[in-house]
Amino acid sequence: MYEAGNNSGIRALYNRAHSPTTVPFMQSRYRRHAALTLVAPALLCLPALVSAQQQATSTTGPAATAGTTTGTVTARPAVTPESPKNPEPAAAGTMQTVTVVAERPAEQIDRSVYDVKAEVVTPSASAADVIANVPNVTVDQDGKVAIRGNQNAQIFVNGKRSAMFSGTNAGDALNSYPAEALESIEVITTPGAEFGSEGGSGPILNLVTRRVRPPGSQGGVSVDAGPEGRKGASLNGSYNDGRLQVEGNMRAMRNIAERKGWSDTDTQVGNTVWKTHRETSSRTPMDMLNLTPTISYNVGETDRATAAIMFNRSQRSTDSNEYYQTYHGSASPYEEYNRSIDRDNSSTMYQVALGYERKLNATDKLNFDLRTSGNSSDTSSHNLNSYVVAPPTGARPESTNGNDVSNRVTEFSVDYSQRISPRFNFKAGAKVGRTSGTSDADYFNIDPLTGEEVIDEDRASAFKNTEKTYAVYISPNIRLTDNWTVLPGLRYESVSRHIDYINQNNSTSDSSKKLLPSLHLQYGWGERGATVTGAYSRRISRPSLNDINPNLQYVDDQNYSQGDPRLAPTYGDKYELKYTDTWGWVNSNMSLFREKDSPLLGRFLTPVPGSTAVVSEAVNFGAKTNDGISWNLQAKPSREVQLNATLGFRRVNQSYLATQTNADGAKYSVETERSQNTPTLQLRAEYSGFEGHRLQLNGNYTGTQLNGLYVTQANWQVHAAWMWRLTPQISLRTSIRDIFDSNVNKTSQITETVRQFSYSEQQGRTFSVALSYNWGGVKGDPSLRNNPGMFRNPGDGPRGPGPGGFGPGGPGGGFGPGM
Repeated sequence: MYEAGNNSGIRALYNRAHSPTTVPFMQSRYRRHAALTLVAPALLCLPALVSAQQQATSTTGPAATAGTTTGTVTARPAVTPESPKNPEPAAAGTMQTVTVVAERPAEQIDRSVYDVKAEVVTPSASAADVIANVPNVTVDQDGKVAIRGNQNAQIFVNGKRSAMFSGTNAGDALNSYPAEALESIEVITTPGAEFGSEGGSGPILNLVTRRVRPPGSQGGVSVDAGPEGRKGASLNGSYNDGRLQVEGNMRAMRNIAERKGWSDTDTQVGNTVWKTHRETSSRTPMDMLNLTPTISYNVGETDRATAAIMFNRSQRSTDSNEYYQTYHGSASPYEEYNRSIDRDNSSTMYQVALGYERKLNATDKLNFDLRTSGNSSDTSSHNLNSYVVAPPTGARPESTNGNDVSNRVTEFSVDYSQRISPRFNFKAGAKVGRTSGTSDADYFNIDPLTGEEVIDEDRASAFKNTEKTYAVYISPNIRLTDNWTVLPGLRYESVSRHIDYINQNNSTSDSSKKLLPSLHLQYGWGERGATVTGAYSRRISRPSLNDINPNLQYVDDQNYSQGDPRLAPTYGDKYELKYTDTWGWVNSNMSLFREKDSPLLGRFLTPVPGSTAVVSEAVNFGAKTNDGISWNLQAKPSREVQLNATLGFRRVNQSYLATQTNADGAKYSVETERSQNTPTLQLRAEYSGFEGHRLQLNGNYTGTQLNGLYVTQANWQVHAAWMWRLTPQISLRTSIRDIFDSNVNKTSQITETVRQFSYSEQQGRTFSVALSYNWGGVKGDPSLRNNPGMFRNPGDGPRGPGPGGFGPGGPGGGFGPGM
């Protein structure tokens, strides 16, 4: 709630709370959403507080505050047969008793919000660690995020896309970004009009960074260590005084990644089958540094300027060994050799965000946001082959190869919100963006006699892509009655693309203009805050840089990759019906969903003529329908025990063109269909019955999945964490990842000419111990700190009209880039 400079604001809220049309609705509202501890001063101002909550409810729908976020305790006044359902304010100097009830995510009309700052592992953990604990979200070995099995998930930061968390280095960014910098994580399964689809048609995982810090100065430091040289240190702090707020996080770490695996590939060549067997093992030490400073300044009483930086730098050196055997239809190897690889990789990821918020009045505001983000990687490898059987075409004993990849996103956006009436709020915005990406790969064979480097033209490529986006959207939020809320949306996107084939010395261009609708309709009832929400949105998934690169790109000696600039985007329609309710100390969130996508973007394996190597070629193929159910249960039977279970089931029906041969030997194409049922289970338990201790156990299981033309076998993992608060300032934390060493990845793909099976196992069970120390946190009078005006701390104040407030993403009406 915003602060007032004098008592007139409080008096207006009090009068509004006692108007005939306000009191009945808000009394029921108060019954299901009370503070944990209500002391006399707060109770004396209860009518004003209740009215402010009524304003938030009228804009976000019944579910906006139906529950609290995970990790907090929700309480409501105790109701006994002798006491009325609407208790009178307690007398001064007394404290009201409360009854603990279950907690659940803060359900908004278009998203679910999960609090992550209370996670046991947070002070020494990465964003990937806490994301893996969010219901319906999984993170694989490489940091690839999937939501309800959809691997086309986009990662936003405070409602805006970032190149840091896209592309080949996205996993590194998540694994090094400190969880301490996060306030909450929003899961948006049916994105509305305010979210662009330039990055893909999939669901959105929105990382909301911490914006509200206590007055004065505070900070914390954490050091952690694990086996085999794993170690790290984190530092976070904030300074909040008057108009100025400064905060930031720093994380330095050294990690060790170990991996081993194998693959078998069978290639049909005429009437014979050529085979390849490959075994790999690698060890990669990684040094990472992450910085996230933010400065905010209140300009006058109504404006705020914000500058934020996210920076991540990583350096890794990989020592790997590969063993190859190839057979060209005979019992004797065509070639057999060991390859030793020394690979160095350096990557830099950054984002600079400048924001300015103009507060027009208590409910209307104008946001300007300018941000640029980048993701670049430079890789070089030195390869030595030791042959047991050299191929007839000649041995390649020594070679070098490298690849420079970069992506950059620059966007300027304007968002405007206006509260037209208590039941009608209007939000609109516009954006101009530019995305560029380059890929420059080379490969040199080294002459064993002269040491001369000779370029291999078949394994080198250079490619550049530039994309420009213009978009506008409108998204009014309308409260039809006390029970019904509707959030329609309409987005117009214009995208133009220019592609340079540098090594081919030519280029091409294309453009598209699309109108994307969305609709959320919610009905809420009862004292428990039950809701039913129906949602629909249309999205577009455009091919990635790698998908449209037509050059043959070297991956390893038996695998190549190739794109196609003629690929069409995927159009997706998303439907969802969600029901949330509370039964005693159990909160329930059930969703039925359907996703229809066509034409699909996938990878098809084709053989390289005269070789056992295969090409993973980007193609359009068929259509897919993904039907499923997700049921999340959160229970708090006592203050000491918290339980969370997410059960899911989805069925994928996918069509594609298959090649068949008739009796005369002629080949023809026929449309066929593949189906796959995938059950999922996520379990979480936390116990805090021992004073000063918290124990947490997480388990995830995902059944066999169909991802494009690949099948991924079932996978399961179990993690544990323990926190011991030695003093109010010092805590000790221990976490164990993958207790049963079960983190393996098995995939297969079968086409008419290629059958490929692979197995990959990462480092397995690891553990770490972290020691944390926190200090500071001085309290003060906010009105003296920031002057009587519309602002308090970053992120405070009532929600703006529409879900999640009017800031660029995140609840509470954040401002600017809000880093």
